[in-house]
Amino acid sequence: MDGQLSEHPAGRRRVLIIDDEPAIRESLDTFLSWEGYEVATAESGEAAVEQAKREAFDLAITDLRMPGMGGDETVAALKRINPSLPVIVVTGFASDEAAVRCSKEGAFRIISKPVQLEDLLRLMEAALR
Repeated sequence: MDGQLSEHPAGRRRVLIIDDEPAIRESLDTFLSWEGYEVATAESGEAAVEQAKREAFDLAITDLRMPGMGGDETVAALKRINPSLPVIVVTGFASDEAAVRCSKEGAFRIISKPVQLEDLLRLMEAALR
C-alpha cells in the first residue's frame, strides 16, 4: 500500500469496523453507512488483518478487548500492512496502560465506550485529514 487514500465510487471513504460484538458492528455499520462511508466489518483482529491484506481502507476502528488478537495487537498488525492507516481504538476498559500500549503501536486515538456517535464522526474526520 502506498499510503494514499483509497479510490472508490463517489469518493466514499472506506472504514473497517473491528469488534467481537455483532450489535456494535451492526450499529456502527448502519450509522457510518448513513453518514456516507463505505463500511466493512470484522469480528476479530485476525479477520481484520486478513481483510486489510486484500482490501484498502482509509480508517479502522477497533475494540480493545477481543478474544484472540486484542486491539493493541490488531493496531500493530494493521500498521505493518499500511503504516499510514489511522486506527481509532474504542474500549469499555480504558486504562493508562491500554492507552500507552495502543499509542506505542500507532493508534490515532483511544476512546471510551459508550461512544457518542457525533464525537466519533469528528474524531474520524480529524484522523482522515
